[in-house]
Amino acid sequence: MRIFAFILRKSIIQVVIMNRNTEQRKAKQTSPYLLVILSFVGVIIFGAFLLCLPFSHKDNQWGNFMDALFHATSATCVTGLSTYVKGIGGELTLFGQVVMLIMIQIGGLGFITILTFFASLIQKRLQFKDRYMLAQAVNSTSVADVGKFVKRVIIIVVTAESLGFFLGLPVFFSVKNITPWEAIWASLFTSISAFNNAGFDIFGATSLIRGVGNAIIDGMPAWAYYYLQIYIMILIVLGGISFLTIIEIVFQKKKPRQWSAFTRIALLMTSILLVTGFAIFCLTDVVSGNITVLQALFQSVTCRTAGFATIDESTLTPAGKTVSSILMFIGGSPIGTAGGIKTTTIFIIILCLIRFLQGKKISAFRREFSKTSIIKSMTLMFLGIVVVITGYVLIRSFEHNNASATADSVLFESFSAFGTVGLTTGITPSLSVGSKIIICILMFFGRLGPITLFQIFQTNMSNEKNTHYQEVETDVIIG
Repeated sequence: MRIFAFILRKSIIQVVIMNRNTEQRKAKQTSPYLLVILSFVGVIIFGAFLLCLPFSHKDNQWGNFMDALFHATSATCVTGLSTYVKGIGGELTLFGQVVMLIMIQIGGLGFITILTFFASLIQKRLQFKDRYMLAQAVNSTSVADVGKFVKRVIIIVVTAESLGFFLGLPVFFSVKNITPWEAIWASLFTSISAFNNAGFDIFGATSLIRGVGNAIIDGMPAWAYYYLQIYIMILIVLGGISFLTIIEIVFQKKKPRQWSAFTRIALLMTSILLVTGFAIFCLTDVVSGNITVLQALFQSVTCRTAGFATIDESTLTPAGKTVSSILMFIGGSPIGTAGGIKTTTIFIIILCLIRFLQGKKISAFRREFSKTSIIKSMTLMFLGIVVVITGYVLIRSFEHNNASATADSVLFESFSAFGTVGLTTGITPSLSVGSKIIICILMFFGRLGPITLFQIFQTNMSNEKNTHYQEVETDVIIG
């Protein structure tokens, strides 16, 4: 009996030691989401340093570090907000513009995606732990095919941006007050910025607005200006509709009845938001003569985290600004270049409301959605609202002496930063250092928050499966 007790005690001790060692090994493993954060921070800091250098500025002077950090964050988080009064085209040299464009490309794809692509080229087979980490970091749905997934993403990006570049050449070659090389560079910059939903341009401080002294935009023939808006809208939608959706339709050549629930949701919500936004802008601003029909359509598209503007956002009606803020908050689809809380999130939340009122299970497209998906959607929307409101309150407190930073303009700016959109009513250059820091945090959180925070929640939720007991379920009075 003593021998049996001794063996049992030794076995228990050994199991405890093994569990402790396992936990220590897990603790030592680098989280893929921490890797994503560190990669973005590294790109932002290095980019800010390059933008501070004298040869990044046309006046050949050292740049202001806060402005450089702001633009590095805005470019890497593919937002489009700028504190330069002349815009990046009027402030930065060709070197500075190239730095901005590289950061936009890295921000749209993700540094880890680019790293994975080159790693797959150099080393044909990655170890399982490396593939798992990279799959989590790039939001791949398959650990085994992470290399193939990343290669397809690169092919999509290169194809779309090349198409946009060639489509833009006739537009910029039609402008008489720029050289052919400037036209080529403008077409390339616009294509990459539009597909990555960045919203930056090198035309000046007024984006695509016509008749406000923008030499390039005003120098375009009418047909070129309308053509420019159309192909930019196409690039914006392609960049924000999700790489996974394009892969299913183009590479896997699935028929509509074979599409996954994710692809159906992405396409459905994108269509609904674009059409609904356009219709509301027509009712609120077109009918009043404030904007044209094409401008209403462009506004509906660009609010999906793009940031290009064909109208002065400050001239929108209160209803127009409200709709714009809602669209910016929702954003595009996951696993793409868009920001916001994403189309799938708002779909799940609306579906929960409808099914709850109907007394049915949370299902659509012959699929029942998991409790984890529902909790993630609710959590993301709640956190997004909290972050935007907190940013708004802090900016208002910093700008209490700034007459241009009215309540509606600051709220609009906060939604734009969190949704990584880049639309503004014009207050960005006049913001104080404290407000610029808050905007940077909003942009950073808006770009990376859904990736990083959800993994923390997912880890906590997965621990539920490891428990050997179940607590008594109870109801509480709600409402």
